[in-house]
Amino acid sequence: MPDPFLAAFGDFARAEGQRDPTLSGPMLLLADALTRVVPAEMGPLASLPVVDKHLEASRQTGVGVPADLALQVADRTSWASPYPDYAGEPDMDAMRSAYAYTPIIGQAESAILLTAGSAPYLSDEVSAGLVLQGPGVVYPPHVHKAVEIYWVISGTADWQRGDEWSTHGPGATIFHDTGVRHATTTGDGPQLLLFAWVTDPGGVPVIVRF
Repeated sequence: MPDPFLAAFGDFARAEGQRDPTLSGPMLLLADALTRVVPAEMGPLASLPVVDKHLEASRQTGVGVPADLALQVADRTSWASPYPDYAGEPDMDAMRSAYAYTPIIGQAESAILLTAGSAPYLSDEVSAGLVLQGPGVVYPPHVHKAVEIYWVISGTADWQRGDEWSTHGPGATIFHDTGVRHATTTGDGPQLLLFAWVTDPGGVPVIVRF
C-alpha cells in the first residue's frame, strides 16, 4: 500500500508542475524521486524554543496542500537549528536562535545539521522539510547548488532573489535555481514553509559575505 504522505506529496508535485511551467522540470524530478523514497527509523524527537512558541499557531493558520502535508508528518518532525559551523558569528547566532528546520525527506547523515539524519524518510535524490522562521529574523544572503522550491504555509516575509526583493505570504511559491543568491526577512510574525531540494540533496548552503 502506498505511503499516504508520499502519495499526497507526489500528487501535489505533479499538480504544481502543471500549474506553473517554470516548475514543470523540477516537479517532474520531485514526483519521480518520491516513488523511490523509503521510510527511516527515527530516534527521539527534538524541539526548539521558536518551535514551541510559534509552530502550533502557524499550523492552524496554514493554507493549501502544503499545510495539509505538514500536518500529516506533525508527529514525526524533529527540529534543529542549522548552520552549526557558523556559530559565534553575531548575525548567524541571531538567526539561529529563532530559526528552526526539520527534515522530512533527508539523508542518513545531514550535511546541513552536521549530525545523523533525523528525517522520517530517506532519499539520495531529493530532500524536503519544513522551516519555521521566527518574527524579526534575517536569514542572510546565501547560495547553494540545489534547485530549491519553497511553499509558504503561513506568515509573510520579504524575500530577496539576486538583487530584487519581493513580499510573499500564504499560498505563495518561491523558486530558486542553482546558484541564485537569496535571503529572507520576517516582520512582526513568523513564517512556516515547506521546501524541496530536487537536485544536490546533500549539498550545504554557503552564506554570502560582502
